[in-house]
Parts: sequence; structure tokens; C-alpha cells
Amino acid sequence: VQWLRRLGRTARLAIVEFGAGTAVPTVRAFSETLAPLGTLIRINPREPEAPEGHLSIPLGALEAIRRLDALLKG
Repeated sequence: VQWLRRLGRTARLAIVEFGAGTAVPTVRAFSETLAPLGTLIRINPREPEAPEGHLSIPLGALEAIRRLDALLKG
């Protein structure tokens, strides 16, 4: 969490979460605590639901990365 303090109050984060399900919610909970500082992008084929105002991608990690890469390359 020390790195977060060094960013300062004006930093905007992109929190990208791959495959964190509800069975062990620690990663999801941590991502959601950071979400007000930026945008949470939750990638999960079965449980992609993200808080309102954030992104849910119902794909596996590899497929999501491939599609995002293709979009970025135009």
C-alpha cells in the first residue's frame, strides 16, 4: 500500500483483475477498495460482475488479453 501513498491524490488507476471469483473474495475486495481511485476492469468468464461505473468482461484471461491487444493495435 506504500506505493499507493506515493502516487498522490490526483493519480487515476486502472485496476485490471483476471479470474478472481467469489469463492475466495480477497482479491475482489481489494480491487473494489481501489476502484474509487480509477477504473476497475474485472475479467472473469463466470463471475464478471463489477461495481456500477466499472467494466465487466465475461471472458477468460487469455481471450480478453488477445481482444484488448487487437483493439489497441487498431
